[in-house]
Amino acid sequence: MMTEKMTYRWLWSCLVAGGLLLLSGCSASSSDDDLQQPEQVALQLRAVTRTDDAFTIPGGDNPASSVRLFLATLTPTNENPNNYSLTEGSFSYKNSQWSSTNSLNPLIVKEETPYYLYGYMPSSISATPSAPDEGYSKGINLSFTGLPAITSDDICVLVGVQLVGANSTGSPTVTEGQYGFRSNIKGQNYVNLLMAHLYAKLKVSFKIDPNYAELRSIHLKEVTLTSKYADGASVTVNLRSGQGIGSPSFPSGSEGDVVHTMTLFKSSAIIPEKVLDKALANQVDPVLALDLPAYCRPVAVEGTYNLTLTTTYDVYDLKGQNLGERVSENKIKFDVAEVKPGQEKKLVLTVKPTYLYVLSDNDADNPTITLGE
Repeated sequence: MMTEKMTYRWLWSCLVAGGLLLLSGCSASSSDDDLQQPEQVALQLRAVTRTDDAFTIPGGDNPASSVRLFLATLTPTNENPNNYSLTEGSFSYKNSQWSSTNSLNPLIVKEETPYYLYGYMPSSISATPSAPDEGYSKGINLSFTGLPAITSDDICVLVGVQLVGANSTGSPTVTEGQYGFRSNIKGQNYVNLLMAHLYAKLKVSFKIDPNYAELRSIHLKEVTLTSKYADGASVTVNLRSGQGIGSPSFPSGSEGDVVHTMTLFKSSAIIPEKVLDKALANQVDPVLALDLPAYCRPVAVEGTYNLTLTTTYDVYDLKGQNLGERVSENKIKFDVAEVKPGQEKKLVLTVKPTYLYVLSDNDADNPTITLGE
């Protein structure tokens, strides 16, 4: 029969033994989890570069933009050992940095796990991803819908990704056709992206005839671009490992009756009118390249691509008196073959009097704006 002292000793020894077993079990379980669960962190976007025009974010006075990304990772099943799962997320550029638009559900990468990254910009357009027959490790098919004929957005697709350190500096040099990477976690969860243009770009510039600048100035009020090509087109871009954008097959179509007008520039009380005067004419290179981005969707037809550029402006005399509003309309025609993804078409508008040698008052008050060189 146990005494009271023996009973306490026996209970204490049982508690200690049980506690040691419990601690040992927890330690073993934690160790197993560490081995089975790789470290994971959110993927970070560091820089985006667009081909052909040396456009980089961050860096320089670039507009805010957004990117939609698709992260593919191998998730084998009994039925399909080569099965890939696809997660998606968006990033936006604000306050001089890229940030995930969904902080509660970011793109997560695990240590030493292979991934494949695809995407496009801006994220406001609509595209549906699908895997090629070889799987996401070999590329992706992006089916875009509702693409406008003309737009102020530089629509791009991702054609290369580079894993970098968080503190990497300098311009990113991303290999085109490289979509795969392995996260190294220790400061290596940042990526640079290389984007390729899906549309052709129009660059609008103005210059002023020196003879006219001696008598008048114009204040640019509004510039619009009009197209009669149908909006809402669909196109599938097939991206493959080791390859760039290639030649997307845009739908065929011709001009219709639906008018689509896009404003390239519009003055207001907050944004002063852009002044074109003799100071511009006296420059060595008298061309004012306004930041008026316009992008045209390639059309799979032969012949001429037709657009209309309308410029609204006020005319001022040398005393600063407003002589009234004027409107100039230019028919923009160029070969459809020139409207290719990433190709730039330069349009220079020249402000000049109607007559080059005899400048009457009426002529000075009503200048023409023509397509120049």
